[in-house]
Amino acid sequence: MTFSTHSLSEIIFPNRSIRLSFLVLFLSPLYSCQTEPTPLIDSNLIESIRWYTGETGVVDDERAKQLLELAAADEDALSTMWIARVYSTGRMNFPADKSRAQAIANSVISDVEAMANAGVSEAQFLMGTAYAETLGKDRNDTAAAGWYRRAADSGHVLAAHNMGNIHFSGTGVVQDDALAVFWWTQAARAGDAIPQYRLAQMFEQGRGVELDLEQARSWYQDSARRGNTNAKIALERLQNKG
Repeated sequence: MTFSTHSLSEIIFPNRSIRLSFLVLFLSPLYSCQTEPTPLIDSNLIESIRWYTGETGVVDDERAKQLLELAAADEDALSTMWIARVYSTGRMNFPADKSRAQAIANSVISDVEAMANAGVSEAQFLMGTAYAETLGKDRNDTAAAGWYRRAADSGHVLAAHNMGNIHFSGTGVVQDDALAVFWWTQAARAGDAIPQYRLAQMFEQGRGVELDLEQARSWYQDSARRGNTNAKIALERLQNKG
C-alpha cells in the first residue's frame, strides 16, 4: 500500500494562492491569542506605536512622536531602542540621523537582546530592526527575518507587517507573494494602514492571491480612512474605472 505525501490542505486546495488564503482564515485567531511574559511595556510606547501604524483608526505621526518621547523619558530599553529606530530612517516626524540612531542603539542593545531571548515580542521585533538597519548589530537579513518571525508568531503587528515586506522583496527569506499576502493580512486586520494598502495592491494585481477588485477596493478604503494618501489615490482610480 502506498500513501500520498500531500497534506490534506494540498488535496482540498491544489492552488497555492487559495491554500494560503485558507490558512489566513483558519490560523489568524492563533495570532490574537498569544501572550508574552513580563516586563510590562510602557503604556505610552504602546499607544505611540498604535498611532504610528493606524491601529487607533488613523495615522498620526506627531501624536506618536509625542508619546514616544514621553515613554523614552524613563530611559527603559525598549522605548530607547524605538528612539534609535525612528532616527534610523526618519520615522514619526523625527529627523533621519543614522549616527545618532546607532549610538542610541549601542547603549541598550544588550538589554533588548536579553528581553528578546526571554520571549518579549516587542524586543524580538526590535532585534529584527537591529539586524536589518545596523542598530547595535551588523547587518544580517537572515537574523532579522528570524527575529521578525518570532515576534510575528506572537501576534506582533509591525513584525507581521515586516514579514510581509521581506517575503515580497525576498530579503533574508524566500521571495513569495502568497506569504507576503499572508503576513500583510495579519497586520492589515489589526489596523496597520500600510499593509492594508499593500494588500489592496496584491488583490488588484492578482499577486499571491486571486484577483479581486472588490477586496482591493475594501482594503484601499480601510487604508485611506487612516490617512494613507497613496490609498486615496488608488481608490479614486478604481472608482473612476467603475
